[in-house]
This record gives sequence, structure tokens and C-alpha cells, in this order.
Amino acid sequence: MLRIYEPLYRQDQQQQEPLFLPLPLRQNDFAWREFRIYVDMYRQNLHRGAGHCGVFSPKFPLKSRISTQEFLDFCGSNADVDVCFFNPFPQVRYVAYNVWNQGEPWHPGLGAAAQSLLDAAGIGWKIDQVPRQGAAHLSYSNFWVANEQFWDAYVGGILLPIADLLEHEPEHPAARAVMVPTYHTDTATYLPFIIERLFSTFLSLHSEFSSKAFPIENVLPYCICPSEQSLVLQMKPAVDAADRSGVYTEQLIESLRHAAWSNTQQAKLYFQKYPHPHSGKTIPVDPNQVS
Repeated sequence: MLRIYEPLYRQDQQQQEPLFLPLPLRQNDFAWREFRIYVDMYRQNLHRGAGHCGVFSPKFPLKSRISTQEFLDFCGSNADVDVCFFNPFPQVRYVAYNVWNQGEPWHPGLGAAAQSLLDAAGIGWKIDQVPRQGAAHLSYSNFWVANEQFWDAYVGGILLPIADLLEHEPEHPAARAVMVPTYHTDTATYLPFIIERLFSTFLSLHSEFSSKAFPIENVLPYCICPSEQSLVLQMKPAVDAADRSGVYTEQLIESLRHAAWSNTQQAKLYFQKYPHPHSGKTIPVDPNQVS
């Protein structure tokens, strides 16, 4: 059994995907975004029952470039794994070492804010020790479905303690730090960008759970701007070789760090003029951007 919910967060919102289950939200917590939905679903035990459960944004077809049925068929053929997921940014593995290396240029201070939040919530992860993340672990946008055991470990064991901290100690320095606005097409804080990177981090640090990523052979159509496509083509041979061997030299790691910053700066300039493909909006000038 596979259940994917589509959140309905506006009164006049129409369900976009008939293969998903409608999930009306009584109160949309925009600052928390999907994080609030996961926590509330867990507290209400909506993830319980046979099979796998997930919650997908209505933008899944736009970001994934596949039909919902293709993903459902993929999950059905991998029903024995704990979690199946789709990464709508498969090209990122060629321009960043891991999710935190990729996120820092877009949201300066993201890693420090995330580490403070994890420490305050009693989660013993170290952001600077997260290993290389390739296709097997990378996932953005929270497109995943998982069994109860995974929900209990990830949502119950990681997301819930963070939610408890933010709800019960909103004035804690770590809580205040993640609610600071950051660069995005719409008004947003650090929090949702931290949360979406915790899934990949969990997969990297908890190999006791089996996972399966939807395979994407050609990543170039997923590049969000021309400069990113050029950079992916430049980095791809060395990164593919390192991923196959499992050996990352300090030189390649440093090259990926440089690629992440270069890619971000060029993309930020590009989206000041051209709309982002996922939102249809341009992005205001980033006050942290170095010209």
C-alpha cells in the first residue's frame, strides 16, 4: 500500500494530482512549510498502516519532469526498501560535495544555524562531518515515501525534537537564528532549507535503513540556468570517476567547494533577470552577494 498526500493549504485550492490523497490543512504555517506538515502528520499517526507514506507538493510533476504514475510504479517495484525518493536536482552532485556544501553559498550561515539547532534539540550530528553525497543519498524538495520504521526514526527521532524546541522555546538563540529571512524567490527563513537537507543527512548517517533513488540518467535538463549546465559538463568526468572509486582527493573536494560558490553566484545574477523555472519569478538582489 502506498499513500502520498497532497497538501491543500489555501481555501480555494484545487487538488492537482488525482493519484494523491487530499490533505486539507486547517492552518498553513508558511514559515515552517513542509516541516509543519510532517510533524502534524506524525503526531496524528497518519503515517501508520501498511506500506509507505509521503506528502508531496503539487509542484512534483514540474520539478521532477516525470509523471506521478512513473514514480508510483518505481515505488511499487521497490516495495521492500524502507524509503524511495526522487531528487529534482540531480545535477547538484556535480557542483557540490554534499547538501551543506551546496546550501551555504545560497544561504550564508546555513551550516552554523543548522548545527546550533541540532545541538539545542539534542541531535548529535556534526554538519562538518557529513560525508560525500552522490545520487544514492541526495534529495531536495522532500519527495520521499517511507514505511513506519523510517518515519519513526527520521520524523519522530529528528524532526519532532526540533519542532518541540521551536514550539516550547521560541526565544532560544538557536530557534531565533533559523527564523531569520534568507535569499529566495518568496519570503523564506533558514528553517525550510535546513529541514530539506536533513533527509539526505539522515540517509548518509543511518545506513541501517535501505533506500532507493529514482534513477536519472541525463541530469542536464534539470540544470536551472545555462552556467550551471556548463559547470556540470566540466565537473562530471572527475566526479563520476570519484563516485565510482569512492576516493575523493582534497583537490577534488576543494574544486567542488569552489564550484558550489561559483554556481550560486552565477545563478543569483541570472535569476535577477530571468524567472526561476520552478516558481516563474525573478529573485531580488541578494544583499550578501559579492559582485
